[in-house]
Amino acid sequence: MKRKRLTHKTPSTKDSLGVISYQLSELHKDLAKNSKDIEDLKHQVSMGKGGIKAIFVIGSFIGLIIATLKFLKVW
Repeated sequence: MKRKRLTHKTPSTKDSLGVISYQLSELHKDLAKNSKDIEDLKHQVSMGKGGIKAIFVIGSFIGLIIATLKFLKVW
């Protein structure tokens, strides 16, 4: 019994370029989304740093007031 030979169709250049173009457009979309996510993350981190600085300044003022009151023996 003879076996049938399977012939593989080689993709044409036009098909290959279409697939590559589609993949590049998908990569471009992903890159744009990642850039936006990075900007959002930078914004959140800067807000966190600002909050920590504000807490430090308020704590310093409270400590200064308490130390002054104790030094003057008012409290």
